[in-house]
Amino acid sequence: MFGKIKLGIEEWKKVENELTRISSGEPLEIVINLTLVSSLEGEELEEEHHHHHFEENEFTREVARLIDHISQTYNGHVHPHLHSNHGSVMFSVKGSPQELIKTLRDSVEFVKLNCEKCILHTLDGEFHIGEDLAGIYFGDAYKITVILPAEDGRRLKVHEVHL
Repeated sequence: MFGKIKLGIEEWKKVENELTRISSGEPLEIVINLTLVSSLEGEELEEEHHHHHFEENEFTREVARLIDHISQTYNGHVHPHLHSNHGSVMFSVKGSPQELIKTLRDSVEFVKLNCEKCILHTLDGEFHIGEDLAGIYFGDAYKITVILPAEDGRRLKVHEVHL
């Protein structure tokens, strides 16, 4: 068991080291998009057309707490798109590679530990240096695939990290 934990930490450290290499000391920005769905059983799904208004319920209250947490903890610029039983929360944070990896991991952990009525369906996003795209990632609450440029600038490196 401890071997798996060590391996997981090492993979995150590799991604952090790659981001440090790519950024060359410049600040990075991470864009995180969390897609959330309601865990409430028996709840009727929204009709095909999306409504501009929704009724507040346990799902939307939990997502609102997530938004407050992101805003207060990471000073993130949050852009939610929310319906009564699903939605997404997109936000961006600037900082060092170590801070951004911590933000990504902590955001997923916050949903896992603090949301009973919402489930993280998928997450995806990008790393930026200024206006330039530095890397992308996608995954779910258990595994994330990170794609970054290799040292030669012609190839890509793919990292799979576990949460």
